[in-house]
Amino acid sequence: MHKFGLLNLSNEDASYELCRRILRNDEQVVRIVDEWFNWWVVKWRQRVKLVFTENEQANTDSNADIQGNVNELLKSLPKDLVDKLRREIIVELIRQNEICSLDVVSDFILKTTLNDLINEYGKDGALRLLSTNITSVRLRLLRKIMEIKESNQPLVILRVRISPSQPYQGVS
Repeated sequence: MHKFGLLNLSNEDASYELCRRILRNDEQVVRIVDEWFNWWVVKWRQRVKLVFTENEQANTDSNADIQGNVNELLKSLPKDLVDKLRREIIVELIRQNEICSLDVVSDFILKTTLNDLINEYGKDGALRLLSTNITSVRLRLLRKIMEIKESNQPLVILRVRISPSQPYQGVS
């Protein structure tokens, strides 16, 4: 969607347009998909960490503490604002060549930024800032994206169950 400039369309309209191009056997689509897949593999190896035991997972959990207050704040915000911020984050991640696990990474960026706002201004102050100075919030989101761009650390932890007898742990 980014390469064809379809990001301003709804997800349904953009998907429809991509499907039309694929069905026409558009060479440009094939070239873009090939290029994207090769880059995605590179980013997957850099950004996804596989863990096989609970001990490994315990050493890598950093997201668990921020969930409560942030989820409350997210419920207080208009859904279209949250969706728009997530989309803006994804677009900027793509511009910065981050193409792996975009939904997970954008959610993390949004939630950690909101958590920072709550810590700095309290929940009511964060809500006020979001409604009166969205540009300031966007700058904070951009700073988080740039921090991620400069980092070579994994951003997604994927728990792997090797044997059928090992209890299921889910995905982080």
